[in-house]
This record gives sequence, C-alpha cells and structure tokens, in this order.
Amino acid sequence: HGSLERCSSWVTLYRQILDEECGTSNKKQQQQQNAKLLSAEFSASTHHLVRYACNDLTTLEDSYKHQVDAAKDANVELYFWSFKMPHGGAFRYAWSLKHFLYLMGVLSSPDESSLPCGSSA
Repeated sequence: HGSLERCSSWVTLYRQILDEECGTSNKKQQQQQNAKLLSAEFSASTHHLVRYACNDLTTLEDSYKHQVDAAKDANVELYFWSFKMPHGGAFRYAWSLKHFLYLMGVLSSPDESSLPCGSSA
C-alpha cells in the first residue's frame, strides 16, 4: 500500500499549490473553496508500461480506491481514461472503465466490440 499512497500523493501537492496561489483572505478563501481541481485522466493502472503494470484485480481495485480517496480528500474531480477500450490489450483491465466495473462485479457485461480490431465497418 505504501507505493499506492506515494502514487496518489500528487493530489495534495497540487491542492497545496492552488491554495497558496489563492491566498488566505476571506474572499480568496471562499473562491478557493469553490475552485475545483480536475484531473485530465486517471485509471486503475499501476504503470504506463504494460510489462511493469499489475493486472490482478486486488491491486487494480486498490489503485483505483487510493486515487479516488486521495482526490476526494483534496477536492479534486477525476475523469477516467476511457469508458470503453475493447481492443486495449493488456491495458484494457485498468484503462477501460466499463471493463474494470465488469471485473469488479458492478456491470453485467464486459467491454466488448462486435467488430474485430482494425475493422472500419
């Protein structure tokens, strides 16, 4: 869990920087409370290179939960990398929200495509 906590520590760093920039006056504090940090992307992935990334469900779930908890604590809104990624290979487990939710038992069907990879029709 220590490495997951280190990986999610970015949230408090950016929140601290934003808070410092907004200042401490009452008006600025109110603006700061209304200011929302947004993450451009996140996923359950543990590494950007597939040969180093974990794909076991326990680790992916832990990675997802640590990031979500850290973002909530720092008032940061998250956007998942991709809703569907049926031809995502090894990254599909962690980068496709639909497939990740299927693996976690939330959705009843996996992220699948009726078209083969590379098909345009």
